[in-house]
Amino acid sequence: MEIFLIIIILALIACLFLSTWKMRDYNKVENNYSIMTKNYSTITILQEIMVILGSKIPSSSKLERINELLIASFDISYSTIVEKHDGESIIKTSNLPAEQALELSSLDQEPLFAESIANNIPKYVTSARALSYVSAQERNIRSSLLFPLYVEDELKGFWILEDIRTESFDSAEQTQLSIIKDNITLVLQNNDYAINLENKTHELENANKKLEEMANRDGLTGAFNKAYMHQKLDEVFNGNRRQAALAIMDIDYFKSYNDQNGHMEGDNLLRSLAKLLSDSLRENDMLFRFGGEEFVILFSDTTSENVTMVAERIRQKVADYVFPYEEKQPNGNLTISVGVAFCPTDSLDKQQLLTIADERLYKAKNGGRNRVVVD
Repeated sequence: MEIFLIIIILALIACLFLSTWKMRDYNKVENNYSIMTKNYSTITILQEIMVILGSKIPSSSKLERINELLIASFDISYSTIVEKHDGESIIKTSNLPAEQALELSSLDQEPLFAESIANNIPKYVTSARALSYVSAQERNIRSSLLFPLYVEDELKGFWILEDIRTESFDSAEQTQLSIIKDNITLVLQNNDYAINLENKTHELENANKKLEEMANRDGLTGAFNKAYMHQKLDEVFNGNRRQAALAIMDIDYFKSYNDQNGHMEGDNLLRSLAKLLSDSLRENDMLFRFGGEEFVILFSDTTSENVTMVAERIRQKVADYVFPYEEKQPNGNLTISVGVAFCPTDSLDKQQLLTIADERLYKAKNGGRNRVVVD
């Protein structure tokens, strides 16, 4: 009887042991399943992040979408990404109101997180008492997880996740978020690259504009050159049929000026005249050096009456201006003669207009110089 009782007790112990062992296996399987599920979730989230990263939207919009995705996937109360740039803290994205998000931008100065950020170590705080930084108590924060964002040894910012639940982020979720953190850092890094690239692009564009400007300018006078004149005339007289005018002007007795004063003084005269003419034009009008002592002015979108008035005013301005050695000129003064042709009145063809303006210029010279001829 005693032997039988012993056998029964041993059998019960064996069953209990097997049951406990099975339970351990079940818990282990369940735990493994949970880890696998979370790992699969991480892969899914990373795939969605990669789609966002590969899109052509601006970096700031990418961070906003990534932040929205993480808040929804991990059921986080608040998530804020702060960028450090040139010593300043910039809120890149947050689901907090702007004023409260701005308060978090100085967390790198808070004793609770300063050491963590300085040493590039994530900081997880679950003590409500410890969470005494700005507005944490007001928002009833119970868990806070901060990731410093570094590129090599340079701090690019930090990512702060906050939740109203205590111990909101378990070890598996912290691992997941740590992996995702690298993608956020990548966006900030690419944003720096994009800013640098944009700055370099602007510099290159400005340099190209300056080179193009130089290529279109006459080296002596600074007026636009003859090649550029034909380019602009083609743009104006390409069938638009809008009102425009061409004025060709020539320095009276320029050969005499050169012969008496030398070519260097002749060049100085051309530079002075070009500046005087440029200062007399409207913003839309353009001055070209046609060749030698001849200049052309293109008047765009104006009436023949206005052009005639401006041309006469320019002629008078040149006559009144005191140029060096002008007293040696045959007429005792340095003057210009001007011939003007109008579009569409005279012609719709640029070459024909140049010819007409040139004919009127010679008419002005033959008529006594220092005058404007418009017909």
